[in-house]
Amino acid sequence: MKLDPAYHLHRWSTRRMLIPPLVLALFFLVCLLVRGVPLSRDFRGGTLIQVRGMENYPQLAEVEGVVENLLGGKAEVKLTSYGGLHGLDIEADNLDLPQGVRENLRLSLAGELGVSENQVTVYNMGSVLTSLSKRQARNALAVAPILMALVIFLNFRSLKTSGSILGSVWLNVFDALGCMSLVGVRLSMGSMAGLLMLLGYSDDTNNLLVTAVEKGVGGTPRERAAAAMVTGLMVNGTTFLTLLFVNLLTTSTLVDELTFPLLVGMIFDVVNTWFLNAALVLGKEERREIPVAL
Repeated sequence: MKLDPAYHLHRWSTRRMLIPPLVLALFFLVCLLVRGVPLSRDFRGGTLIQVRGMENYPQLAEVEGVVENLLGGKAEVKLTSYGGLHGLDIEADNLDLPQGVRENLRLSLAGELGVSENQVTVYNMGSVLTSLSKRQARNALAVAPILMALVIFLNFRSLKTSGSILGSVWLNVFDALGCMSLVGVRLSMGSMAGLLMLLGYSDDTNNLLVTAVEKGVGGTPRERAAAAMVTGLMVNGTTFLTLLFVNLLTTSTLVDELTFPLLVGMIFDVVNTWFLNAALVLGKEERREIPVAL
């Protein structure tokens, strides 16, 4: 039996197509209400210690123990690699460390790791940086939907069509945030950038669907939607695999933060575009084709 990825577009009613995306959204709503969105130190502040130019990686547990003993708080250690050189990113919850404490921490850690003092840098990620990050995030989230709504409306000149596209696009972001909450991925400037990139990607797939159904020629609206879905899945699959390989082949924390919401968002985009928005667009077209009795 041949597998048809667009089976639901041929056989399901538009109401039935609404069920999977709405159930998924409800599940992630519960996750967000129960667990919330974990915030990185980009948004809540703390201390960042960077060690660069190491020839070998030390034991992470030993490094965590040293930092926690020096600061008296919880610390997290991440391995990094830049230009063939190894390094560590150490994050702690301590806020606004005095200059003397930071210098003592730098010297002590350099001695413990057997590296030069110049290879260790301690940053205070205090209220100024944190408030700046929050303000930048708010500005981006405020401007992005306005510009997107304007472009979509100018393209289709329909409030219903524009609303269905925007709803599907933002539901992708909502589901990605819910998944981050579920698995404990923190919201950082990197993941925020990934969410904004997801907005643009989701807009493309939804435009592909709506253009095929409303402006395409030949076949029924459902047949045009099915053809667009095959094209959309091919684009989705190649982009997903590319990002997955980038994620697996690099050790950069920023790349991990950037690609996670994009990867999970692409999965949710399949559901929200080709089930939710398809149901809305097809329902609109099918109602338009019903003959009016005289």
